[in-house]
Amino acid sequence: MKKNIALGITLMSFLVTGCASYRASCLENLSTHTATVYPLPENQEIRITAKAFSKTDCKKYLDRDVIARGYCPVQLQIENTSDSDYFFSLARVSMPCATPEQVADAVHTSTVGRAVGYGVAAVFTCGLFAVPAIVDGCKSAKANEQLDHDFLTKAARDQVIAPHSRVNMLMFVPNSCYQKTFSLSLIDQSKHKIRSFQITPV
Repeated sequence: MKKNIALGITLMSFLVTGCASYRASCLENLSTHTATVYPLPENQEIRITAKAFSKTDCKKYLDRDVIARGYCPVQLQIENTSDSDYFFSLARVSMPCATPEQVADAVHTSTVGRAVGYGVAAVFTCGLFAVPAIVDGCKSAKANEQLDHDFLTKAARDQVIAPHSRVNMLMFVPNSCYQKTFSLSLIDQSKHKIRSFQITPV
């Protein structure tokens, strides 16, 4: 009996330290040396850079292997060095994009699955795993909540890019729809003109 208790405590400690978590880095600015520069009238410029994430990038910036779940994250950096407002819209990108909610849901930690695992362990250890089940369930739910917020914060969305500013955002493209070169259009708010660009992710 004592051996079972000792084993249970050991396993409990191991599993609690391995509880679900979410740790992701902030997006970094892409190198301006790799940016494609598009000269506009009157010496105005828009600089656009894109980077398709690798599995390593996914783990660093999203803490999940999003590619394995069917989505290719593409970081898009747009620098507006002009004196005009430019409007960015996902509807004007040639690749279809999933919502951050869809992608987050695909990589959520399975709270139910983990609870079932603890439940089975509890049966064989006289309930020793009841407490870890509760702790891990709470941590799993919190990790999913943090993931949801981070994906939403980093995701590309329709927005105005102000003069002399830079935006960094992620587009979540289904793997089957990813293009090595894609197009996007920005709307010059002051001149009501559409500017189109061909982008090749680095």
